[in-house]
Amino acid sequence: SVHGTINDVAMLGAQPLYLSASFILEEGFPLAQLKRIVESMANASHACGVPIVTGDTKVVEKGKGDGVFISTTGLGVLPEGRNIGGANARVGDVILLSGSIGDHGVAVLSQRESLQFETTIHSDSAALHTLVAAMLAAAPEGSVRVLRDPTRGGLATTLNEIAQQSAVGMHVQEAAISVLPEVAGACEMLGLDPLYIANEGKLIAI
Repeated sequence: SVHGTINDVAMLGAQPLYLSASFILEEGFPLAQLKRIVESMANASHACGVPIVTGDTKVVEKGKGDGVFISTTGLGVLPEGRNIGGANARVGDVILLSGSIGDHGVAVLSQRESLQFETTIHSDSAALHTLVAAMLAAAPEGSVRVLRDPTRGGLATTLNEIAQQSAVGMHVQEAAISVLPEVAGACEMLGLDPLYIANEGKLIAI
């Protein structure tokens, strides 16, 4: 929740400053679980240097809330004149990927479905704002046209969205896309394509 919201702000080329967090709790939700969630969010925001400064809590009837829903919002500052977005890709640009894909989606799936693999698969969840800041500081202003974190739908869906928004075609070198062996093995066993699996700590830069 914290990492995803920070990344949404960072993918615009903005510096994340503050977060809000709102909880919708189902009546009877265990306080121990709520404490674990709140402490995890507090630790994540502290480590990222982006504080949670406000929020709200609501309680709904038992059976109406599926446990807990968390809604976060991020506020950041965008330098004047910076224009980073999905419609900016141009013919001749290069697509860069910051790391291996599919880690997060397979890790979440294995927990939800109680799947056991030979090797533990860990989520790649991470805040990307410091990486983005370093990239933008090192590159001439305007040379980074698109930033996107390939979350829902994974890498392939995200690239398709950018291609449609920018009205360009893309040539992807699949052999150059890193997939951890344990993730590839899990996807093969489950009949899934790593290119369409969610990520929470990687970015695409064009």
